[in-house]
Amino acid sequence: MLKDGILSIGAKVIFFVVLKFLVEPWMNIRMGDAGFGHYVVLLGYISVFAYSCGEALNHIRVLNQESDEKRAAEYRIIIFTEAILSFLILVSYSIFYEKESLTESVFFGLAAVFMMLRLYSECMFRIEINYKRILISSIIMAGGYLVGYFFYTKGAPWYLIIVVGEASAVIYAAIEGKAFTALHKVSEAFSKTIKNAATLTSSYLISYILIYMDRFLVSFLLGEELVSTYYIATFYGKCVALIIPPITAVLLSNISKGIIPLDKKMVNKVVSASLGAIAFFFLAGIPASRIIIYLLYRSSYQAALPIMDIGNLGQIIYYSCSIVNMMAIRLCDMKLQVKVETTYAISYILFAFVGAKFYGLFGLAAGTLLANCLRFLMLTIPVYGALRKRGETF
Repeated sequence: MLKDGILSIGAKVIFFVVLKFLVEPWMNIRMGDAGFGHYVVLLGYISVFAYSCGEALNHIRVLNQESDEKRAAEYRIIIFTEAILSFLILVSYSIFYEKESLTESVFFGLAAVFMMLRLYSECMFRIEINYKRILISSIIMAGGYLVGYFFYTKGAPWYLIIVVGEASAVIYAAIEGKAFTALHKVSEAFSKTIKNAATLTSSYLISYILIYMDRFLVSFLLGEELVSTYYIATFYGKCVALIIPPITAVLLSNISKGIIPLDKKMVNKVVSASLGAIAFFFLAGIPASRIIIYLLYRSSYQAALPIMDIGNLGQIIYYSCSIVNMMAIRLCDMKLQVKVETTYAISYILFAFVGAKFYGLFGLAAGTLLANCLRFLMLTIPVYGALRKRGETF
């Protein structure tokens, strides 16, 4: 499992370094703060659709891998239906609200489609527990983003950076993982698969809207130039996503196969490790965040400095929730996901909106931190409740 974790983290690091340390700083120089802030907002829309649908179906397929061959056709129907609907929504938004041309609007929609398909198709490598292929996929995708950036420098819309990068990884997964191959027709349990996908996608939709809500709120309340400032200030917190989600994916694969027993001893270890990771990454981030931002975004350093620490802590706690959420998905009723995310949505918007209104960017960061702490508790407490119902006391 340690080797899988290293390969999974390595895959994230390679792509993250190319995107966050090369492509986006270059884009920031070309676009300026206002233009880069607009890119960050639109990337948020793309990511909300892609992650809500693609990652949710990925997790459902991994959790139900014992019947994977019989249900492959069902997953294919669901993911392509979600991709088509997302494409139509985003193209319409781009044409009628952003006033973009048809060509740029199509690229905008395709960026979400290919990102969604890539996130979904990675499930095949996780079912196989073949993290070497995930690493190769990440290298291919990183190369695709660099090729896309080259086209951008020649006058292509920035959406093409995402389209080329994500499409490269999708083609690899389709060939090596047979992610879109189905040997059987839909099963009698198709309606149950649709129900589970709709439930988890709804939960993830709320979750990812809230992940990107900070940039939406900043844009709405304070302007797109400050979106760029906030995005840059919380850069280190996003770096933590290199480590935590890959570990979650490895744990999910091994728990689903029964390799790791999800008993009270393991739950205590995971929760303790999550809290320890939060403390470690926050303390390490105090000097690290300042060094990184000074090197990559020197012109924005002074503007970002006041909210670096509190903003990054909020990000770290949010991503740490994914580890606890992995246990909640396995031990608790799927409806808990919707309940938690709905409650979190209301509290987050309230805290962030009030904070931004009275204290600007710092207030929004403080509201985000408070809401993320609440989410961590709302996921952790039911996990222990589920263990008590099984007769495991503490």
